[in-house]
Amino acid sequence: MKLFPYLLLLLSPFILFAQNKKQAVIKIDAAAKTEINPFQYGQFIEHLGRAITGGIYDEHSPLADQEGFRKDVLEKVKELRTPLLRYPGGTFTKIYHWEDGIGPKAARKKRKNLIWGGVEDNHFGTAEFISYCRKLNAEPFLVVNMATGTPEEAANWVEYCNGTEDTYYANLRRRDGFKEPFNVKYWGIGNEEGAETDAGRHQDPELYIRDTWQFLKLMKLQDNSLKFILVGNSEDIAWSSKVLQQLGPVCDFLSIHLYSIPKDTTFNSLITSIDEIEKPLVKMESLLAKMPAKVEQFNKWYRFPSRKEPIKLAIDEWGIWDLSSGKGKGDYQMEYQYNWSHALGVATFMNLFQRHSSSIGMATWAQTVNVLAPVMSDPTGSYRQTVFTPLKAFRDYAGKYNLQTAVESENTAGGFKTLDVSSSITEDGHQLTLTIVNRDVVNTVQSNIEIEHLPAPFKTGILKKISYTAAHLYAVNTFKNEHSVKKSEKSEKITGNQMTISLPPASFNIIILQAQDMLRKN
Repeated sequence: MKLFPYLLLLLSPFILFAQNKKQAVIKIDAAAKTEINPFQYGQFIEHLGRAITGGIYDEHSPLADQEGFRKDVLEKVKELRTPLLRYPGGTFTKIYHWEDGIGPKAARKKRKNLIWGGVEDNHFGTAEFISYCRKLNAEPFLVVNMATGTPEEAANWVEYCNGTEDTYYANLRRRDGFKEPFNVKYWGIGNEEGAETDAGRHQDPELYIRDTWQFLKLMKLQDNSLKFILVGNSEDIAWSSKVLQQLGPVCDFLSIHLYSIPKDTTFNSLITSIDEIEKPLVKMESLLAKMPAKVEQFNKWYRFPSRKEPIKLAIDEWGIWDLSSGKGKGDYQMEYQYNWSHALGVATFMNLFQRHSSSIGMATWAQTVNVLAPVMSDPTGSYRQTVFTPLKAFRDYAGKYNLQTAVESENTAGGFKTLDVSSSITEDGHQLTLTIVNRDVVNTVQSNIEIEHLPAPFKTGILKKISYTAAHLYAVNTFKNEHSVKKSEKSEKITGNQMTISLPPASFNIIILQAQDMLRKN
């Protein structure tokens, strides 16, 4: 009989979830809050397989608009309300020359994609990227080529994008049909430059630091309002420490990449791999804490200003790369079909980022369409994967400020906490939101919610509960069935600062506390 719970856990991906009950307590301090940067909900695109060409862009498709953007894909990506979009890579940046992707498309250079294979025709380039950002109402985030490019090339790209004077590259943009500057504010200096296996040459951090100074100096002299994202490494603290120490005065964001790579295909392995990511994140935060919030005595002869705000983390690649399953299709098997367990993992990831919002300045999911993506397409249509659900829900429901949140819950049979929780509140203080993942695939959890320093408008109000579930952990969306994720909603009146909620097994839940008197102010 002792084996029964474990046998049930193994079988549960293929059967309806059981309905036993456990207890938990969620404690929130509504007075302890930190601002959540909307850039935490960013996206990333790269010239990799069908991520761009055949994904967001297909100029020969009857489903594309006049600019070549797939209209069906664009409408789905718009639902994510992406505030920030990163391009053109990724590792691809190490061979990318931006001038290949401007001007008349028929005249653009075709080049072999030395990183990901195939031939890149460069019909999607700078102007197309900016246009896509505008359609999404997203800030553009460009990454420059350090490996085979030069500081002068990068500075010329800044002039092309942002120049307003009568100069060669600003006029080149105008000749290409864009009178007004693109005003690209966020620029990455390289990508994973410490990776010896890539086509880069900056594995020595001292070389990266020396060359970065030259890149950013020439770029900043073109436009001193630029914000720089420099390469860090959460697995190499010595690298990150050196970059901060020597480039701290001009580093606005330090980039790290956080992928969940489970050891096997089990839900336990997936969730454990995500929970473990908090350790390197905390280490990076400890490095940032040592950096002065303001820069003093910056040499005026640089002829541009130093950073003006504390350095933040840029998690400009994150996601789930389940290599253990071997089920991916396409180039490097990265056209991956996500199931419901992965959606619960993404919600756990996003809770983690929200709880660490004081140090995270941006995060971009890798990637957007077809490659490790929330949206999949083929020549006939497109659909939203299961992971689309939490990506959209956080953007739709999370408030402006993260609230201090503590959870008392039992562990699952897999050894991790049953409930994973974060909470937030709107700027006006009239809506408080909890994002809760019940990671127990067997048990319903009955949870008490206790809120300290609850704002006055909540003396009476409405509790709205939105639960997302699926028939089993391996449930997937497909072109034929995009509705494996089930959504249920219910509301009830509340009084006071304590309440009880019921959370289904293997569920992602949005709990919204809304003040009844929406006209009152704190």
